[in-house]
Amino acid sequence: MPFWVQHTEKRVNTQYQEVGLSPDEVVELASAFRLYGFWRIDLDTGHFFATEDLCRLFGLEPQDGPVNLMAITARIHPDDMPQLMETFERASAEKLIYHNIYRVRADAEDYKYVRTVGKFRDRPGTGGEVVGLTYEFFAQHPGATFFLDEPDP
Repeated sequence: MPFWVQHTEKRVNTQYQEVGLSPDEVVELASAFRLYGFWRIDLDTGHFFATEDLCRLFGLEPQDGPVNLMAITARIHPDDMPQLMETFERASAEKLIYHNIYRVRADAEDYKYVRTVGKFRDRPGTGGEVVGLTYEFFAQHPGATFFLDEPDP
């Protein structure tokens, strides 16, 4: 499985401001047609917090509070787990940005590919946390146009 860990600082992309978009509009547009699950791991407690979309990507029921990390990892292809753990540990220890492409169980027989992008975030007085987003890769349909049925309020 391909993976990547950033060794240098990358400038924060604020290009959306050049055309008059707000940060909320960027998230709205990016997540309009694809599940984008956001998550956070508290490194002191090991608690994993996830949005509804992340739970849906992993085939789990959304819940308030910490999500069962064992339930999440059980859905990941066993051949991909060692590399995911190595990348996560390295990014946490060295405070880096990373991404992984790996397989998550889609149903009883098949897997789908997802991409996770994460980064270490300092939290004063703690060991910090790792935050990120995960989304599914899906087949592109050239020439197809999709519209949302109704705009969200």
